[in-house]
Amino acid sequence: MEQQKPKMIAYAKYEEVVAERDELKKQLEELKANIAPEDDNGIEWLKREAIHAHKLLTEKEKELEQLRELFETAMSDKERLHKENLLLENQIQRLKEANDELTAKNERYFADLMRLEQEVKGLRLYALQKLHIDVYGA
Repeated sequence: MEQQKPKMIAYAKYEEVVAERDELKKQLEELKANIAPEDDNGIEWLKREAIHAHKLLTEKEKELEQLRELFETAMSDKERLHKENLLLENQIQRLKEANDELTAKNERYFADLMRLEQEVKGLRLYALQKLHIDVYGA
């Protein structure tokens, strides 16, 4: 009898497990029925998201290409302007040197003018005095 008791407990347990299995199968079927449309919706949603992401990626690649072109243009303009700036700095240096030379020439000419004016003033005084002597006598 003791041996039958475990069998009875085992059979009862078997029936419980079978009932539980049937309940779980039923729940699984319900879940599959509920999930299947959601999976289709989920798959469609993922497809739409993938298409949208691909469009965004394409747009960003185009934008990146435009920005790369703008960057290259800016860099070539920068290089051109740098060369132009160097040329202008050299021209400024040459003009400063020419200005210094002209200033030195101007100062020399002004000094010569002053000296010549002093000579003319002296000559005028001499001529006036000689004229006075010639006209009025000594």
